[in-house]
Parts: sequence; structure tokens; C-alpha cells
Amino acid sequence: MATRSRGRPSTGVREAVIANAQQVLAEYGLARLSTKEIAARAGVAESSIFYHFGDRMGLLQAVIQQRLRPLEELLADAATADLRTDLRTLLATLEEFFVSALPVMAAVQSDVDLRAVYRERSRDLDLGPHRAVDTVVTYLSARDIRSADLRAPALLLVGAAHQRALQRQLSPPDALVELPSLDAIVEVVLPLFETKD
Repeated sequence: MATRSRGRPSTGVREAVIANAQQVLAEYGLARLSTKEIAARAGVAESSIFYHFGDRMGLLQAVIQQRLRPLEELLADAATADLRTDLRTLLATLEEFFVSALPVMAAVQSDVDLRAVYRERSRDLDLGPHRAVDTVVTYLSARDIRSADLRAPALLLVGAAHQRALQRQLSPPDALVELPSLDAIVEVVLPLFETKD
């Protein structure tokens, strides 16, 4: 029988735990989100989860952080000359983030203890849905846009991406046919942005 070595866990443990936590949430929701279940799936000691994440909320925060990477990469890239293309890319990236984050959000909201921990940490660390709007405002601010208030258009973009993700997750397939395309949403919000000459 192989024994686990003591001390610091090997590399790759954190990534394996995050991937398996996301998979458990997507398949079963919070009901099977136990450190034992995730450790068994990831092939690591349960203590490794606590070592890397502290608690279940820390693990859920890490899952969200990993899902934010494509959005962070998009925001780090320079904007193209075409606002229409940039808005479509932004919407698509936000939507994919929400699709992967919805199981985590549902898990937090469905558990009284997790919800209490989340409220405390979100207050201390300034986390929450408002950060998505702030991120889009920052993204739009980097462009030559004359709009006096970018928060309202940013909220519309975030809301559209979130609603599309919700519908993809929760609506019957025939309802998805009626879902406005990303291009249609961009055409509706584009007039809100007046670029400088």
C-alpha cells in the first residue's frame, strides 16, 4: 500500500481540487460538495483541501477566481479598433463566466453557513456582483467613449450576459431559440456609446 508523504502537497493539487469541485457542483450541486468527495475525486488527501483553501468557502472562492481568468485576460488585452467586436467578445466572455459560476453562486445561496461566511468575506474583501459592473466600467473607460456615465451601460451588458447564462442553465431548449443573440444585444447597446472623434 502506498503511503502519502508528509509535508507540503505536490504541485497540481490545487488545480485538481478546483476542477473536481467545479465538476461536483455542476453535476450534483451543494448536496455532494464535501471535502471527502472532492479529495477522493482529485486523488488527494482531504487535508490538502484545508491546506490550500482553508474551508469550503475558500474553495468556492478559488473556483470563481479560476473561472475569472478568461475575463481577466480579455481585460488585459488591448481593445481593437472595432467597438462592436469588443462588446461582443466582452459579452461572450462574461456569459461563459456566469455559466461556470452559477453552480457556485447557487451553492453559496442555498447553504445558511456558507451564505453567512460569504457575507462576511464579501464585506471584508469587497467581493460581490458589483465587481462585475466595476470591471466592465474599467474596460469601457479605456476606450475613447464620451458617455458621461458608463455604469448604466455596464450594468446592461453584465445583466444581459447573466440572463443568457441563466437561460442556458435553466430554460427548456425551445426557450433558447427565443434568446437574443450576442450580436443582437450588441446592436441594442452600441448607440449608448459615443466614441470621440
